[in-house]
Amino acid sequence: MSFVDEHFSTLLRSLAASSHNLSAYKEKGKVTVEANSAAAESANHANDALGDKDSDGISNTRQRLMQRAFDISTQILAFQDNGSQLAGLVESSGPNGAVQTNESEDSRDPVQDRQFFDKRMVTSMKSPSIASVVSDLGLVRDMCSHQAANASEQAQNEAVNLVLVNSVAAIHAHTIGQLLDAVLPLSVDIDYWNSQDDGAVTLALYLLQSLPWRLAGWGSDIIDKIVGFVNGRRHGISELGNALYSSISTKQLFPDVMLPTAKDKGRIGVRAIAPLLRVPSSANVLSLTLREIRYKIKRLEDAQDLLAAMIGALSQAADTSSRSWPSKRTTSGAENIVFAMQQVEQVLNCVENGTLVDITENAHQSDTIISKIRLAEQLAIKTQTVSAQFTQRLERYRRPSLIARSWLPALILVFCARRLTSYIADNRENFKEWLLDGAATLQNYVTQYILAPLRSAYETIRYGKHSYSVVTQESLFSDFRSLEDMVVGFARRFGNVDAADIRRRVECGDLSDVMQVYAHEMQQPFKNAVFGDLVEAMLIQVQKVKVDVGQTMAALDKLLKSNELNFLLLSTVPATLSIYAAGRWISSKFAWWISGSSRYTISSICVVMRDIDRLLNNSSSSASNDETSNSETTLYTTSIAHGKLICFTHYLRHHAMSLPDSGATGKARVASGWVSTLPRTRSMFLQDVRDIESVALDSAQKRNVVDRMYRTFRFL
Repeated sequence: MSFVDEHFSTLLRSLAASSHNLSAYKEKGKVTVEANSAAAESANHANDALGDKDSDGISNTRQRLMQRAFDISTQILAFQDNGSQLAGLVESSGPNGAVQTNESEDSRDPVQDRQFFDKRMVTSMKSPSIASVVSDLGLVRDMCSHQAANASEQAQNEAVNLVLVNSVAAIHAHTIGQLLDAVLPLSVDIDYWNSQDDGAVTLALYLLQSLPWRLAGWGSDIIDKIVGFVNGRRHGISELGNALYSSISTKQLFPDVMLPTAKDKGRIGVRAIAPLLRVPSSANVLSLTLREIRYKIKRLEDAQDLLAAMIGALSQAADTSSRSWPSKRTTSGAENIVFAMQQVEQVLNCVENGTLVDITENAHQSDTIISKIRLAEQLAIKTQTVSAQFTQRLERYRRPSLIARSWLPALILVFCARRLTSYIADNRENFKEWLLDGAATLQNYVTQYILAPLRSAYETIRYGKHSYSVVTQESLFSDFRSLEDMVVGFARRFGNVDAADIRRRVECGDLSDVMQVYAHEMQQPFKNAVFGDLVEAMLIQVQKVKVDVGQTMAALDKLLKSNELNFLLLSTVPATLSIYAAGRWISSKFAWWISGSSRYTISSICVVMRDIDRLLNNSSSSASNDETSNSETTLYTTSIAHGKLICFTHYLRHHAMSLPDSGATGKARVASGWVSTLPRTRSMFLQDVRDIESVALDSAQKRNVVDRMYRTFRFL
C-alpha cells in the first residue's frame, strides 16, 4: 500500500469518527442496511407527492447515495474492527442491498478469515480516483438540491456527510500524491547541478554546452532593440550604438546570476548592467557560471523546502493530536472537513503564488453544504494539475533539456566515429588480420589450457586413461632381462654355472660376481682393458645403472599416475583465473550496463537512510525547544521536517521496488560484492518505511526503527 492510500484511509477514519457518520450503519459492530430501507420508504412517499419522472430521479439518486454511503461505511468498519468481528466482514450486500452470508460461522477457518481480512485491508481502502470523487460530489450535490422533508432525512444527511468526508479525504490524499510526483524530478535536478559544481573542467563543459542558448538569447535581445529602434523612428546612429553597447552585458549571458546593482559597486565591483569587456578578473566567466549554478541550486532547494512544508502539513492531518488542526477540533466534525479543504486550498494557492500562507480557521465556517460541495469539486479539478504547475514554475531553474546536455558529446562522438571509421577503412586488412589472430589465439588458449585438461580429467575418471607416463613397463623389463643375461654369461666364464641363483641375486640388486672380477681387473687397468675383462665388467655396471634409473622413473611414473587428476585440474587454474580476472575487470568498467542498477539502488538507499538518520537526530535535539518557540514558526519547521521525512521515504519506496521479495533468501549486490537477504525483504523494508512515515511515532521511536533496519538488512 502506498503512502497516499495509507493517508487516505487514516484521514477518512479520523474524519468519519469525528463527524459521527457511522451511527446509521453500525449496530453492535455489524454493518446494516437500514439506510437503504429508509431510502426505499421515502421513495414511496415521494412517488405519491411528485410526478413520476421527478420522483424516479430523486429516488434513484437517493438509492445510489445510500448505497455509496453503505460501501464507504463497510470499508471504514472493516478497519476499525481490526479483524475482531470477521463474521461481519465476510458478509456482502446482494443486488438489492440485502446481507448475504457465504458460509456458517461455525464452519469458518480462523486462519482463512484472517487472510481474508488482510487481503481486504490491502484492497478495500485504496484511494478513489478523482473521476470517482467528482462523480460522488455530483451525486451529493444533486441530492442536496432536492432535499425533502421525510422520515429518512436524518439518515440521508448522514449519508451525504459520509460521502462528502470520503471525497474530501480522497482530494486530500491526491494532493499529497501530486506533490510527491514532483519530489523525484526535483531531486534529479539538484543532483545534476551539484555534479556540475565539481571543478573548473565541469564548469567549462557546462558553459560550452549552454553557450549556443546564451548567444541565442543575447542575439534575440539585440534584434529586439534594433527592431524597437527602427519602429521608434529614431535616426541617430549614436542612440543605436548606445543601445547595442548596453546589450553587451554579463546579465545577457548569465540571466540567472544575481549580480549586484550600481549601489553595491564598492562591495563586489560587478554591476548588473556592466559591459562584458569591463568585468574584473575576480569575476571571470567560470566564476559567473559557478554563481549561476549555485543560485539555481538555492532556488531548487527553497522549492524543495516549500514542497516538504506542504507535504508535511497535509500528512500531519492524519494525526488526531496534530497542532495543525483547529483548537476546537473535537467539537464538530464539519469543522474538520472544512479545515481539510482549507489545507488543500492553501496548497493550491501556494503552488500558484510560490508562498505558503497561513490557514484561516474561520473561513468557510458559515457556508452551506452546497457551497462546501462546490468548493470540493473545484479543489478536485485543480488538484489534478498541482504537480504540473509546481514543475512549470521551476522550469527556469531545472536542468537543461536533453538536446542541450547531449549536443556536445554527440558532436564529439560523431567526429571521433568518423575519424575512427576512416582509420579502420584505411587499415581494413590489418584489422581483419588482427581480429583473426586474436580470435585464433583466444581459441587455442581456451582449448589447450582449459578444455583439453578437463577432457583428459574426464577420460581419466571415466575410462582410466593416463596422460602422464615417464617410462613403460615393457622397456624396464627388457633392460632388466638384458642385465640378467649379461651377468649370467659373465659369471659362467669364471666358474659359476648356477644361472637361477645368479638371476635371483641380480633381481635383488646383488652383482658380487661381477664386482669381484671388476676389483681384480682394476689392479692392472690398462692391460686388462685391452686383453682382460675390465671393459665388459664396466658395461655390465652401466647396464645396472640404466636399470636403476628405469626403476626410479617407474616409481615416479606411479606417483604421477596416482596424482594425475590433481595435476590436470591444477593446470586449468591459471587459465581460468586469468579469464575470470579479465571478465571481472570488464564487468567493473561496464557495471552501469551489466549490473550497475542493483548496485546503484543499494547505494542510493544507504544515502537516503543516512539523510533520514540526520533528520531524525536534528528533530530530537530541537524537540525540547518547541514549547518555548513561536507556535507558527514551530509548526512551519515541524511541517518541513515531517515533509522531508515523507520525501525521503518516498525515495526509499521508489528504490525498494528493486529489492528481492521471494519467500526464500535472496541476494543483493553492493559495492563489495553480493550479500544475502532475508525472505520477504521488500515487504519488511516497506513495513519499516511505513513506521518511519507514521505521525503517531515520535523522533526517538523512528530512530529506533532506523536502528532496527540497520540490524535487519545486511545491505545497509
